Amino acid sequence: MHKFRKLRIVIIVIEEWGIDSGPFIHDFYNDGKVIHWTVDNTRDAMAAKPGKTEYVCRAIGLAETAESYRVEVSDCAGYAKDENISLISFNKDRL
Repeated sequence: MHKFRKLRIVIIVIEEWGIDSGPFIHDFYNDGKVIHWTVDNTRDAMAAKPGKTEYVCRAIGLAETAESYRVEVSDCAGYAKDENISLISFNKDRL
């Protein structure tokens, strides 16, 4: 996360695979002013609500639990300014 704050433009694509279904595709784009994060679960056959959700936010952070790291965004359009939205997590034992 520290490296991202120093860069002006960042583009990342992440595939998040479920246990028994298709992937969630995360598209991340930071133009230096706002963060655009799109979560696409249309390839997941077991998704309760298939579709794409875009978050446009002004802050990103990393929250740590005993088992994982969570990427969270905040100050997002359409959400309370102080609301943290957890978008993806990484299990520590798999890193």
